[in-house]
Amino acid sequence: MASDWSFVPSIISAASGLLGVWMGGRLTWKRESLRENERINKESSYLAILVIAHLDRFINGCVQVSFDDGTSEGRPAGSDGIYHTTTVKVPAFSPLELDVDWKVLPADLMYGILNLPYKVEQLANHLSGVSEFDDPPEYTEYFWARQYGFSVLGLEVSELVRRLRQHANLPTEEPLKGDWNRDEILREQGDKIEKARAAYEARMKLP
Repeated sequence: MASDWSFVPSIISAASGLLGVWMGGRLTWKRESLRENERINKESSYLAILVIAHLDRFINGCVQVSFDDGTSEGRPAGSDGIYHTTTVKVPAFSPLELDVDWKVLPADLMYGILNLPYKVEQLANHLSGVSEFDDPPEYTEYFWARQYGFSVLGLEVSELVRRLRQHANLPTEEPLKGDWNRDEILREQGDKIEKARAAYEARMKLP
């Protein structure tokens, strides 16, 4: 008895149809994926350029605070010429006011940037506590804590900027030898405050 192969063309036709549908869907998915990757890359570049500009200003503000010891031209900055008082405002950064798509960033990098205002708030709360129990008119411990805190914070934000540049494939700016080096200045200020505090504590222990 001869086999009936009449169903084969139908199977081939159905398989070809399914393959065509699959290929069409695959190509559509690839096109959409490429467009989405293109959008993310453009958004990442725009976000990085805009946010880096704001973070650079924030770091510069940290440098200024790290030098603020409550004096002006070598004298107490208070209006009475006796009390030490701040001469530089703390830097501010408001990421949620920026019109960017934060979701294009990796979670750890996005968290580091969006968490920055909270870190500033934490530092401000710490400094408020130090100020409350510090001794006038110099408020030495307060200014040490303020200078040191912002020197450390400035370096942390500088590291965020470096990672953001790397993520967006932007060039990393390395200062030439002998040029002004912001990170090095922040490190030097932090070290200077630590040494000054250590020397003060050593003096207090003397009989």
